[in-house]
Amino acid sequence: MIQIISLDQILPGMVLGEEVMSGSNLLLPLGTVIQDAHIDSLRRCGVSEIVVLVPSEPSTAEINEQREVLRERVERLFRRASSNVTMQALRRAVLEYRLEKFK
Repeated sequence: MIQIISLDQILPGMVLGEEVMSGSNLLLPLGTVIQDAHIDSLRRCGVSEIVVLVPSEPSTAEINEQREVLRERVERLFRRASSNVTMQALRRAVLEYRLEKFK
């Protein structure tokens, strides 16, 4: 989803949803990750607002798919730790830590 935001509300890390033009000059291309220097430059060029990408909430199916990919990745990392109790505990801790972002 895209959203038009005034220059005063722009934060570093936002991603451009459209290229920023000044007349026929390209100031910033589509997909640019905004940094402080970009904001200052846009102010100097008289740009008052830009279009940014607004991340949408992932669906339950997408979240479940990401969890499964994560589980497979952790299992692959610990594939040789089958009988080692310490490594199995580490595998569980790593998996729990990585899954925290989905809560």
